Order: sequence, then C-alpha cells, then structure tokens
Amino acid sequence: MCPDCHAVYHQGRWQWSAPPAGAHAQRCPSCQRAHDQYPAGFLSLSGPFLTEHHAEIMNLLRNVAERAKSEHPLKTIIAIEEKPDAVMISTAEIHLTRELGEAIQHAYKGDLDYHYNSGENLLRVNWVH
Repeated sequence: MCPDCHAVYHQGRWQWSAPPAGAHAQRCPSCQRAHDQYPAGFLSLSGPFLTEHHAEIMNLLRNVAERAKSEHPLKTIIAIEEKPDAVMISTAEIHLTRELGEAIQHAYKGDLDYHYNSGENLLRVNWVH
C-alpha cells in the first residue's frame, strides 16, 4: 500500500481498494515521481485564448485528471505552475499528459503538438490558442 495516496498494489497493478491486513508500505510509482520531482509528462498551455478562458480551461483539465485518477491511481498531476500568460502542468504518467492535451484540443481546438523522448520516457505536449 502506498503510504502517500493509499493505492494498493494487487494482482500486478496499482488500484483503489482496501489494503489487506499487514500490507507492506511502499510508495507507488506516481507518488515516487512526485517525491523525486521527476515528472513523466509536461503539458504547456499558452496563447490569448488561455488568458481569456483561464478558469474554464483549468476546470476542464482538473475534471479530466480527477476522472482519470479515480480509475487509475498512477494518473496524477504532480504540479501546476501558473504564469500570467501560460500554464505548465507536470504529470506522473505520460498517458494522462496525452489525455489532458486531447481534452483541451477537443473542447477548444487550437494547435496541439506532441514531443516524445523515448530515451527518457518523457512526453511534452504543447497547446497554443
């Protein structure tokens, strides 16, 4: 069981369930990445549309992330760094980064680019509108 998020490793995967009696405490890969400040993905948002619709866009992304995490404990946002004209979201799992990018593209259009570095197992997604 992860002592940070309380996910349970059972039958080969991390999941949300009650921990068995005497479960060994060990950080899940997501919480370990957050602890080490070593994200697997970055979503960069920028452009005048972001500035005009900031709250609405952030609500969409938080809802997508919460839904993903409710089904898969490792799909977590590590940090959200907000600047006046840009937002950088770091995630513990590359599939969540892709899902967030696809959700914002589907909802608001704009330009979406993916840059995957297989050597580092790192995904960078940039959205501009």
